[in-house]
Amino acid sequence: MEQKKGTPASEAAASVERVTEPKATIKIEGQEFELDAALAQEDKTLKVVLQPHFASVENANITREVKEGKLTVTIVKRAQHKGAR
Repeated sequence: MEQKKGTPASEAAASVERVTEPKATIKIEGQEFELDAALAQEDKTLKVVLQPHFASVENANITREVKEGKLTVTIVKRAQHKGAR
């Protein structure tokens, strides 16, 4: 019997291997800048790096795309529900 334990991590590792450029493009709040690709590959690390500059990153949707070896990370602020008044 074949176990499929860890399949999502395996798929993530496969996409990480395709990154050949040392810098990643980060897109957040209408801005675009370069960051070391190693810092941009995991949500947790990326949030720690960006949190002091972009408070909205804590609850944001983070998507990654690799094109021609270049990692592009798009961060979109999630709508927050207001509390009852």
